[in-house]
Amino acid sequence: MSDTPKSDEAKWETAPAAIVVSIYFAQILERENAALRQQLKDCSAAFDKQQVALDRNSEQLAAKQAKIDALMFEHCPEEMTEEQIARWKKHQVVKEEKK
Repeated sequence: MSDTPKSDEAKWETAPAAIVVSIYFAQILERENAALRQQLKDCSAAFDKQQVALDRNSEQLAAKQAKIDALMFEHCPEEMTEEQIARWKKHQVVKEEKK
């Protein structure tokens, strides 16, 4: 056997077929894995954006509900449920007087 190093092409030619096939499929799986990781990253970014929008909408909804509760408390408190009154009381803030 010769001591000269074989080229990559020569190594492929002498490797058993099963090894060549295994390497080929491993490379395919590696590329597919990379593509799936990128898709997961993209989906995660989209999910994060949707979560921010959902949080913002929840805050807006809570502010509007507080406004409704305040108007009801002012104009028709007798029609408010215990839950509405409790929610209204929870959102009352004591303001300090300026000196």
